[in-house]
Amino acid sequence: MPDTLIEEPIRPTVTDDLASPAPAAEGDPAPADARPAPPGEAAPRRPGRPRGAACLVVAIALAALLAGAALGVYFLFWRYVPTARQHIPGDANIVVRLETADLALFGPVRQHFLPLLDDAPRTASRKARIEAATGLDFPSDLREIVVASTDAASWVALAGGRIPKGRFVAGMEKVARDEGWTGVRREGELLLLGPRAVLGQADDGTIVLGTDVEIVKAALPASPDADEWRRLDLPEQGAVTFALTSAAWSGAAAAASGVLPRAGALFRRIDHASGTLTLGAEPALSMLLAPASGEAAAALAPDTQAFLGSLKLALALLPDVVDVVGARAALEGAQALAQGDLVEIRTKWPHEGLDRACAELAHRARAARDALDASAPAGAP
Repeated sequence: MPDTLIEEPIRPTVTDDLASPAPAAEGDPAPADARPAPPGEAAPRRPGRPRGAACLVVAIALAALLAGAALGVYFLFWRYVPTARQHIPGDANIVVRLETADLALFGPVRQHFLPLLDDAPRTASRKARIEAATGLDFPSDLREIVVASTDAASWVALAGGRIPKGRFVAGMEKVARDEGWTGVRREGELLLLGPRAVLGQADDGTIVLGTDVEIVKAALPASPDADEWRRLDLPEQGAVTFALTSAAWSGAAAAASGVLPRAGALFRRIDHASGTLTLGAEPALSMLLAPASGEAAAALAPDTQAFLGSLKLALALLPDVVDVVGARAALEGAQALAQGDLVEIRTKWPHEGLDRACAELAHRARAARDALDASAPAGAP
C-alpha cells in the first residue's frame, strides 16, 4: 500500500566497510575465525600481524650490534695512534712520511714491490724467521715510515705500527746469530749491523734505523712535546707528506748557486715548505712555501712560476730516460699562486710516471738482492 512504511536497512559506515572482511566466494569454506561462535562463547580473536614498531626496534638493535662489533674491531685491531713522527730528531731539517696503508693500495707499489717479499725462497724464509723472532708481521703491522735527516748526511728511518715492544732488537740479534751474519754486534740498547746501519727500538715500539749511533740515540726518546713534529708543518694526513726547514733551503741554495744562480737566489727567499703527494688514479702534488722574513707571497709566487717554467724547459732538452718519474708532465700543469701569506704549488702527477719509477726501483732492488744472495755464503746477511 502506498502509505505503508518500509524501513530501509542501515547503511554501513566507512569504518565498518574497512573492518569487514571481504565476502567469500560461493562454495569457499568460511575461515575458522569467521564462523559464528557457539552460543554462550565469545568470538575468537583473529591473529594479529607483527607491528611495524617492533620490526623497527629489531632493526635498530641489529644495526647497533653490528656497529658495536665494527668499532670493537677498529679499536682493538686496526686503530693506530701514530708514534713514529714523535721520534723525529729535534734538529731535523728534511722529513718525509709514508702512510704504508695508502702505499700498499697504490697499484704500482702493490705490483712491483710487494712481490719482492716472497718471490725468492731465501727472502721468504728469512722474512719468516724475522717475524718469528720479533713478533712483527711484516708488512701488515707497519702503519707509517718516517725518514728524516739533520744535515743531508745523517739519516734515520722510523717505523711505527702494531709492533711488539722490546722485542725487535733482541729478535734481530738472534736472527743474525743464527744465520752467522758478520760485522754485527750489540752495543747497549743498539744493534750495529754495519758501518752505516744502526738499529734500535723506542719504548713505544717504534723501530729506529739510522746511519750512525748519534742520530739513532737522538731519535729513541719520544719528543717531550707530543706536537713537536708540527714545528716542521708536516701534514698530518696523506700517502706521502714532506717538510723542509729553512736550514734545508739554505743548504739547497748554497749547492745550487754555483750552477743555477737564479735557483739559489729563489731558494734563499723561502723559509720553509711542506707538501703532500696523494696517490690513486690521478696522483697530485700540493706544496706550500712560506716566504722568508721580509718577503711577500705576492712577489714570491710569480718568481716561483718563472722558475718552474725554466725547469720545464731544461727537462724538455733532456732525453726521456732521465725523466723516469714523469716530472716533465707534472711541470706542464704546475701553477704557483699566492694564497694569503703562503705560496701554493699545485700540479697533477702522471700515474704512468710513478709506475715507471716503482718498476725501476723494484728492478734495482731485486738485482741487488739476487747479487748478494749469489755471492754471499750461506747464512750471510
